Amino acid sequence: MNKPTLDSFPCLLIVTDMETNKLEYSNQYANDLLGLNVNAENNLFDILSKASSILFESYIRPAIFSVGSCEEIQISLLLSDKKKAPAVAHIKLLDSKLYWSIYVAAARDKLYQELLAAREHLESKTEKLTLLTRIDPLTSLHNRRAATDDLAKIINQLKRQFMPVSFLTIDIDWFKKINDRFGHNRGDEVLTELSCILKRVTRASDIVARWGGEEFLVVLYKANLEDTRAFCKRLHEEARKVKPSSDSTLSICIGVSVLQPEDLVYPDVIDMQINKADEALYRAKNSGRNRTEFYEEVVPD
Repeated sequence: MNKPTLDSFPCLLIVTDMETNKLEYSNQYANDLLGLNVNAENNLFDILSKASSILFESYIRPAIFSVGSCEEIQISLLLSDKKKAPAVAHIKLLDSKLYWSIYVAAARDKLYQELLAAREHLESKTEKLTLLTRIDPLTSLHNRRAATDDLAKIINQLKRQFMPVSFLTIDIDWFKKINDRFGHNRGDEVLTELSCILKRVTRASDIVARWGGEEFLVVLYKANLEDTRAFCKRLHEEARKVKPSSDSTLSICIGVSVLQPEDLVYPDVIDMQINKADEALYRAKNSGRNRTEFYEEVVPD
């Protein structure tokens, strides 16, 4: 008997990257069913229906962040003929990769298809309503509530396997003067322009939120001290490209707190880290602004 291979299994076996969603492996069964070109770069969202893509972002990814796996998740696949097929997926997280085993249920009866369509419609509506409660209406960034919820999931994951994480609180220098001199509409535009920069320079695994007023929160996942310093330097450079007026440039203050493994024992670890970053932020403001300061523990004599 020849040694069996993964191509022998009558189900889809795929591997995707947790951060980029790049499709890094697919067995022959998956290639044939989905019409994948193994020589091209494929993405997870190329093979999932729109509703299932939303389900992945809103439920599956956070659940995997929290517990490391998902079982018997019903999704819809886009086949090689562009038709949708219901499927059941089992997913496991290992070393920032998602391992999928997917079983297609294309032969199910019409009633199931109607129920699936109704569920996808409800999922789409639910996602829209959920986004309304999680998104800041001016900047389209996550709001404080959404950031806090996502942070709690990351903290649970870090308790299982620690990764370096940095908390950054960011404040626009002299923002009140911008509002007073150029008007609140221009102030809102400056907030929006800086928000676009924050989204552009961060990764999908990072948390970016409008924390309140002209203050923002960025949480860099899997970022050591050197990575964080480089990020802050780049952010200062990008912020200076924003011009509140033709004769002025924007500057920001950044306060940084680097999470330590021993911090995870505290139930209020999130508040502790943000407070530390805020303390560093105030030090940056009091030291001339337009700078980054890192929180430093004060050791008593």
